[in-house]
Amino acid sequence: MSRRMISFIMVDAQVAKDQGLSSGKDYGGDAKFKPLKVEWEVANVKTDEAEYYVNEITNQYADLVIQNANIGTNKISFEIGSPSMDDITAEDITQRLKEFLEMNVPPFEYKNMKVN
Repeated sequence: MSRRMISFIMVDAQVAKDQGLSSGKDYGGDAKFKPLKVEWEVANVKTDEAEYYVNEITNQYADLVIQNANIGTNKISFEIGSPSMDDITAEDITQRLKEFLEMNVPPFEYKNMKVN
């Protein structure tokens, strides 16, 4: 079953790449947006799939916006926040991202997370 899921993610990653999707790129909404910086320490990254995986966070958590995502071989970093929730904390983001990582098989080996 995991193999099938990974194949599905690969197809969607290609679609996302072809369409140039990037969640929150140049967010220009009227609401205040104070993003927090997230860094995941990772290994064995499948770059195209990892880009799709990070963008998928905003599909699962519609109130979140991601911008400035960088996918590297040892680190994935991005800014994340909620234009509709100005009181969201680093602890809130950490909890949601841990939940996301547990519920969705990542296309990399996850090691550690920093949110600030």
